[in-house]
Amino acid sequence: MSLSSGGWTQTAGLTTERPDAPPAHYGGSQDQLGCQTVLMSVRVSVCHSGIRPLCLPGASDESLRLQLSMDPEKSGEFRLSLQNSSGTGRSVTIAEYDLRTVNYEVKSPKCHELSLAAPPHDRISFNFRCEQEAQKWATVVMSSLREAHRVAPEDNDGQCPRLQNASVLQRTEDTCIELTRAIEAGDAQAASVFAATLARHHAALKIQPTSRDQEDTEINLAVVVEDSSSSCCVTVKVFPHMTTAALKQQMFLEYGFHPRVQRWVIGQCLCANQRSLASYGVRQDGDTAFLYLLSARHARLTPQVLQKDQESALLLSSPSLLTPPTSMNGTSSQDRKPYTTLPPRLSTAGSEKGSVCEIRDLINLEMPQLNEALSPNTTSHQGWSCPSCTYINKPTRPGCEICSTNRPESYVIPGGYRPDALELRRIQQEKEAIRQYQQAKEEERRENFARLVMMDGQDLVPNPEPLDCRICYVELKPGEGALLRECLHCFCRECLRSVIMLSEEPEVSCPYRDDTYACTCSLQEREIKALVPAEEYERWLQRSLSVAESRCEGSYHCATADCPGWCVYEDTVNVFHCPVCRKHNCLICKSIHEGMNCKQYQDDLAARAINDSAARRTTHLLKTLVQSGEAMHCPQCGIIVQKRDGCDWLRCTVCHTEICWVTRGPRWGPKGPGDTSGGCRCNVNNQKCHPKCQNCH
Repeated sequence: MSLSSGGWTQTAGLTTERPDAPPAHYGGSQDQLGCQTVLMSVRVSVCHSGIRPLCLPGASDESLRLQLSMDPEKSGEFRLSLQNSSGTGRSVTIAEYDLRTVNYEVKSPKCHELSLAAPPHDRISFNFRCEQEAQKWATVVMSSLREAHRVAPEDNDGQCPRLQNASVLQRTEDTCIELTRAIEAGDAQAASVFAATLARHHAALKIQPTSRDQEDTEINLAVVVEDSSSSCCVTVKVFPHMTTAALKQQMFLEYGFHPRVQRWVIGQCLCANQRSLASYGVRQDGDTAFLYLLSARHARLTPQVLQKDQESALLLSSPSLLTPPTSMNGTSSQDRKPYTTLPPRLSTAGSEKGSVCEIRDLINLEMPQLNEALSPNTTSHQGWSCPSCTYINKPTRPGCEICSTNRPESYVIPGGYRPDALELRRIQQEKEAIRQYQQAKEEERRENFARLVMMDGQDLVPNPEPLDCRICYVELKPGEGALLRECLHCFCRECLRSVIMLSEEPEVSCPYRDDTYACTCSLQEREIKALVPAEEYERWLQRSLSVAESRCEGSYHCATADCPGWCVYEDTVNVFHCPVCRKHNCLICKSIHEGMNCKQYQDDLAARAINDSAARRTTHLLKTLVQSGEAMHCPQCGIIVQKRDGCDWLRCTVCHTEICWVTRGPRWGPKGPGDTSGGCRCNVNNQKCHPKCQNCH
């Protein structure tokens, strides 16, 4: 194969692939160039990047030369040839091009590219030895290209314009055919090449899908026509492959609605003029479309423009629009006309006198007359008007079918209203959709509850997605970190373990901190137990108990040596039964004296205080409590009693004498309870026994 200005052609003896392409000068010697003058010749290496592979017989990188020549007798006649000088001493021309049929581009200082102007636009790259030689060659070639293209328009002026335009049109149509075949075959590369060719020639095209894959059967389209005050339903014969613009023109010819005032809505989409009805789902009889009519003022339609367009449409329309067409099975549109919902005045059934005058009278029919003709027996239209777009909706529809605006709350569905089949189907679909939504919502709720129960059973919640630890900034993969339950902050487990072991508080706070916020939540006990070892968890429990004991008012630790038992006592309890060592602790004496009452223990303690240092410390502690007012001697038996909390009423644990704490004496007189002749005499004559009395009676 060899390369010509019009593409690749077969060698001698074979059938050419492109008979319309000019032949290439292949296999000729330099003597065949006639009286051409060589302007410049350089040594190059070649690589091919077109659609077909480059096949240069007998050529090698060392033997290829690129030569530019011109014919002195013809202005603008430049020839670019690729020659092979290997083997014999003579140069053999491998490929030759007319400089006016190629595009030449400098890709880099040492790489140039040549491409054919005609399809299939093969490209050849030339690599030069040095930049200086490549620059000189580019200067000569670019100057020659400008001169060749400058002379070309002058030569074309002598040609016949009709023949020149026909040639251009033929090439454009051939390229369009090739583009169509490439797209149908799925060849993206070839399609892009042909499309680029058409774009460079600024070809005016109209691209749309063919109707061979679509059904060409005429169908009945149910059209709901609406304006700002009324509505009706008509049946229109259409083809699924026809465009919205063609449908507008058909409605203009049949019913007089100018295309400017027509707004089509099919499948809840505002139809575009260039799209087909099938693209909106119109494929079978009974499919519904909505036609909303704008006012002439809103569409900027004047009576003069309407009259002019009516006359143009009637004069330019084909006879098939004026007479009923005959389908393939022999049944005409006139025979199927009884399906229309138009009144007899607007219907053409039963009459074959479809003259231009009758159609013009139908087109000039004004809107009030059309409304009267379409609904002669209708006194009131059932439905609610949308407050946003004024569209008349069915009474049972909760929202506007056009703009989805909610139905007015004041509207009441008429009592005797019966929905039609389409409306009943819509209501059933809405109920089914609501049921499916509720079912999906219930399933989602159950899945969330099951997931929540599963997570609640885990002591430690892992991180569900990758993130960085806020303490050590280590990237954590899903499941490597721990998500705190109370605050949902996530850290790595090692950092949380260190925070627990270094915490001095019984509650381990969340370690999240930044410049504006510090988390106040705490780690749960099961999270701590899951993060640290068992022995460390026991130490944390003991440390928490010790801190709690030291900070709790009214706490008492068991007097048994090395016993960890302690309690928080109340005012009515005098003895603490330690559950650890099983000893009975006297909360009054702050010691264990089993077998002795408080008086016997205190007397024994005073006797042992002479020689026993522990007894002396206990005796000193009791004296200190009495001197500081935190304890007192019973006025009856003399033992030391102490008030821990509550009111000022006390009872001696030995002699059971009732004592007034604030007066440090008995509450009653010699006769016992109820004798106000003695004691503190509190509330006698409505007077307190002491200014600081706290309800001793």
